[in-house]
Parts: sequence; C-alpha cells; structure tokens
Amino acid sequence: MMGNKNLRDTWRAVSQLHENEKLIAWLQAQRAVVWFTPRRRRIVLSIGAVGTGIAAVLHRSAKWPDYLTAAPWLAPYLALPILFGLLYWLYLSAVHFRSLPDVIRRRPQISLHLLFWVILTIVWLTPDDGSLWRSVLVLFALIFPFLIWRCGYMLLSGQRGKTIGTAFRDHLFYLWPVWGGTHTPAGKGWDYLSQREAQSTDAYARSFLAGIKLLILSRIWRLSLVLLGGFVYSDPANSLTHLLGGASLGIPRFRMIVSGNVNVSLLTTWISLYLELVRETLQIAALGHLWIGILRLFGFNVFRNTYKPLVAESIIDFWNRYYYYFKELLVEFFFYPTYLRYFRTRPKLRMFAAVFAAAFVGNMYYHLLKATDDLLADQFAKIWQQLSPRVVYCFLLALGIYFSMLRQQKQRGRIERADAGMEKLRKLRRIAAVWTFFSLINFWDIRSSLSLFERAKFFLTLFGL
Repeated sequence: MMGNKNLRDTWRAVSQLHENEKLIAWLQAQRAVVWFTPRRRRIVLSIGAVGTGIAAVLHRSAKWPDYLTAAPWLAPYLALPILFGLLYWLYLSAVHFRSLPDVIRRRPQISLHLLFWVILTIVWLTPDDGSLWRSVLVLFALIFPFLIWRCGYMLLSGQRGKTIGTAFRDHLFYLWPVWGGTHTPAGKGWDYLSQREAQSTDAYARSFLAGIKLLILSRIWRLSLVLLGGFVYSDPANSLTHLLGGASLGIPRFRMIVSGNVNVSLLTTWISLYLELVRETLQIAALGHLWIGILRLFGFNVFRNTYKPLVAESIIDFWNRYYYYFKELLVEFFFYPTYLRYFRTRPKLRMFAAVFAAAFVGNMYYHLLKATDDLLADQFAKIWQQLSPRVVYCFLLALGIYFSMLRQQKQRGRIERADAGMEKLRKLRRIAAVWTFFSLINFWDIRSSLSLFERAKFFLTLFGL
C-alpha cells in the first residue's frame, strides 16, 4: 500500500508540475523570467507575427499554378503591404468603433465577411489574363479566410469597447500567430487573451510550467498516434510498422472500409469506426496542446483546446471538450447573435434556432470558407461533393447538442441516489452512448469519393440493413 501511495505521489508531482510551489518559486526568481515582462512578450510575438505573415504570403503564392497560368512574381510583394494595411485599418476600426457608420456598427461581422465575398466576386467576374492586379486579389482572397475569424474577434473587442488604449501589436500577435494553427483562432481574441495574461512573475512561472506540461502531452499524443498506426492499422507510412514487420491487429482505417478497398466483418467495421473517433481526438489534442502550450509559454494561461472529451458523459460536454476554440468561434459569431435577437418569448425555439445557427449554419459556412482554392477556381461541383456529407453531419450534430442541452436543463437540481457500483455502470453507459453518437455522425465527415446516396447506403449497412 505504501508503495502504491509513493507511486501516486510521484505521478502527481510529475503530472502537476505547474502546481509545484518549490519549482514555481525557483523559476520566478530567474533573471530571464523577471526580464520577460508582458509587454516584452507581446513585442516578441508581434515580431514573430510579421515574419509569419510574410512567410505565409510568399509560400501561398507557390500554389498559384494550380489555377492561374501566369502569376506575376511581383504579386505577393504587393499583396503583403495590402494585407498588413487591411489588418491595421481593421484595428483602427475596432479602436474607433463608435465612430463607424451605423450600418457597420450594427452588423460588424457581416460587413467583414462581405468584404471577402466582394473580392471573391470581382475575381469571378474578371478574366484570368494573368494580370498583376488580379493576381494580387487572388492571393488576398486565399489568405484572408485564415485571418477573417481573428479579425472578427478584434472587431468584437472593439464593439465591447475593450480595444481603446491598446496598440496594434497587442492584436497583431494573434492575428498572424507564430504557433500557426487552423482557420480557428486558438486563444480567441484580445478580450480573452488579456484576461488570461500573466502580469506577475509568479503567474508567469505557473503559466510557463503549464505550457511545458502541454508540450510534453502533445508529444505523448503524437507517440500514441504512431502506436495506433503501427499496432492497430499497420500503416505502411508508419515507422513502427516496419519495426514490427507488419504484425498488427489488422484493423483497417475506416476510410478504407468506406471506399471499398477492404472487405471486413460488421464487428471490425464498428471497431474501426470507434477507433477513428479516438484517432481524430488524439490528433486534435496533439495539435491543440502544441498551440496552447506555446501560448502559455508566453504567459497566456488560456484554457486547453482539448480536455478529456473521451470521458464526457453527454453530447454537449463532449462538444465543449473536443475542440474548444472551434466551439467558441461558433458560439461567439453564430449562437449568441441568434439567441440574443430572435424568439425571446419562446425559450425552446430560441435555443433550437441558436444551436442550429451555430452547429449547422456556422459550421457549414466555416468549412465553405476553408474551400477557398475551389471557390476561386469556380469548382462548385467539387465543393458540393466534399461538403454535402457534412450537411448531414452538421444537422445531426445540431440535433444532438439541442437535445443534450434540454436533457441537461431537466437534470439540474436533480439528485440521484444509487450505490457506487451502479453509478459506475451508468457512467460507462453514458460515455459509450456519447462515443456511439459522435462515431456515427463522424462517418459523414470522413473523406471519401462516395456520393451522398452511396454513403447513405453504406451507413445503413452499419445496422445490418
């Protein structure tokens, strides 16, 4: 028993290193920590943002031959000052938000997105003649979807009056973050980041250690993906597969089953379906821990992007834990605007409309913006082929979240009395139900060449039909 206790104490000391008071006291006394004040940390991140932005524009221009025959070499160098100029103009708009025209103040996010669609329309309507100005517009349209939600958070801060007194560098570091990421802003915008910024050496030491912990976890989850690819999938591209000599559980990736590349039993199909959820969770956790870990190293002790979603006992809880900042994006830009404006006298309809605005409409729109290359190339059939299964995914997700929220509301204040053994069984049953729900809807989000009708037929075979 004593040995077990010592092991538990050792594990806690390692896993909770950011709470080790002796380590925190030593770290905050270090000269580098004292020197690295909040202002200096933001300056470093801002300089990094400029470099990241330059690299992003120049790298993106290399992909032009996919849909442009002759992009002038000068185009990216002209696009750079225009993009940074736009970001600075939007910053000024946020700072002087109350001075903006009334129509923009009432709908700042719609105005921002209209700017993107106007530029896209101009590209559609002009001939592909390889001219310099059109090439600049194309590059602008390619880059802006990555920035648009980050700019949206900046305008939201301006709408709330939180940008007054801030400098451009206070926003630049999250507009073009050095930690990279997806179209989803990890850490959201200035409002949230400024609230979570470490101001004292003690707070910075704790944030720094918390960042180290997340970076270690990121590596662990990446290793878990390697183990999964080798031991379970026998992935030819996996280094572990070669070491094992091809020995594995022999369970194929679910996308191979859907595409008809392998023929397996119904039981193996279901196991692969569940494992796909586990694999995607590990993947997003590894990436999210990296992004948030870097943020914490710079003193922004923000919430994790992924926090134990596979032990969630409800759909809404899983959704909150799986990809936190994507959920927050949908809530901030779609859920709240709908919830605060419509159906105020009809609570259930109000909640239903707000959930569908976020999980269905917002979710689909977000992924439409990610298909910018195809939008620019007028490949609408390809876009529909890629996104049509996601329509089903988003619809089922919205329904699941809505009913989960209703169930959660009904259970508030209810006290369940049961023995410990039965409660553990109920907990496992709830977790299994959540896994099943998200595995089944994830089926509609797995990439495949199948048409929507063919995918629906395959979905029915999961139930023996």
